Amino acid sequence: MRIIQANKFYFMKGGAERYMLDLSAWLASQGHEILPFAMQHPQNLPATTSPFFPSFVATENVRLNLAGAKTFLRMFFSSEAWQKMAQLVDAKRPDVAHVHNIYTQLSPSILDALKSRRVPVVMTVHDHHLISPQYNVWAAGCGPDASVPSVGMSTGIIAGTLSRFHKNSYAASFAQVAAFKFHYNRGSYRNAVDVFLCPSDYIRRKMIAAGFPEAKLRTNHYGADPSSVAPSYGHKGYMLYVGRLSEEKGVETVIHIARQLPDVPFKIVGTGPEEDRLHALAHGSPNIEFVGFRSGELLAELYAGAMAVLAPSRVHEIFPLITLEAMVHGKPVIGSSVGGMPEVVEDRVTGLLVAPNDLHGWVEAVMRLAFDEDFRLGLARNARLAAETTFHVKNHHARVLKAYEDALAMRSASV
Repeated sequence: MRIIQANKFYFMKGGAERYMLDLSAWLASQGHEILPFAMQHPQNLPATTSPFFPSFVATENVRLNLAGAKTFLRMFFSSEAWQKMAQLVDAKRPDVAHVHNIYTQLSPSILDALKSRRVPVVMTVHDHHLISPQYNVWAAGCGPDASVPSVGMSTGIIAGTLSRFHKNSYAASFAQVAAFKFHYNRGSYRNAVDVFLCPSDYIRRKMIAAGFPEAKLRTNHYGADPSSVAPSYGHKGYMLYVGRLSEEKGVETVIHIARQLPDVPFKIVGTGPEEDRLHALAHGSPNIEFVGFRSGELLAELYAGAMAVLAPSRVHEIFPLITLEAMVHGKPVIGSSVGGMPEVVEDRVTGLLVAPNDLHGWVEAVMRLAFDEDFRLGLARNARLAAETTFHVKNHHARVLKAYEDALAMRSASV
């Protein structure tokens, strides 16, 4: 098959990009032709389809100028993105399009172009933005201001703007709420996408509640390749956090746990906007080590030496990929009992689940795995077994291909 893989960026920027690139590589290895489609960007990987990429728009910083106006308008509709996608379809004649995160930089304009040319569309739901102006939805009592409810589907434009939920900016928050309401009311995604791949039952249920047709929704948990890693059931005595150092990831919880358990070492892997504040918060705690960004063999060594991996997210993550990485390495996970986490981490079987704001519960969970080796080892072996069976990537890939077949059948039946 010729398959368009559409995403706002075509380089390793975040979880959605990592997934899209890994999936594209696997599909290519199976003999399929991949047609990337993204916004122009200096960091993009080489692609023969890059002449069809629409122009760059800046989104990192809020600008009240012509560039900002261009970004704002593209959030609603981009004739350039529409034309570029139409040109790609006319030139390459794809069998199916797999869409990932296209908000703002590409916009649903490309879905209109695909629909006009009767190209079947599959979309992976990487975050909450199809059902909420926010990409991340805070767990109850966990937001920056726990007294203020999260901005959601029913939030008005004025209330959303005044909350400054997006980039702490009135302008950026207004743009997000206004664009979300425009596309939701128009059915930009509901009507143009044939099959939605939901990485968890959690987000599938949320989308059904938001009015998305149940017949279009498929749960497809992410997968891991256990053959790439030998499990390490032993450890070097420390607890491990791996991820972005940002407020929603709950790294502050790790520091509070460490302060109450001075005899247990904690290693924190990653970088992010909260790095300086977290370093200051951990000052004077010799059992906390920030090791910075790690990947490849260096990260694998850190996993191998860990007793367990902590995932104290304070938002309803769709499917926390870090859990699969830990399980492949034979490590139990202590995770927040929110979002899609309970579908990956089975409490007292492959790890432990704790409410994100229950510090006492987190301390007890860490103590249990730190001082009950038989219990920890049982969870570790079960975690690896789950990675080898339930969450094996071959199962995930099979469901992706089935979604492509279903989308093709749907379009053929509608002729």
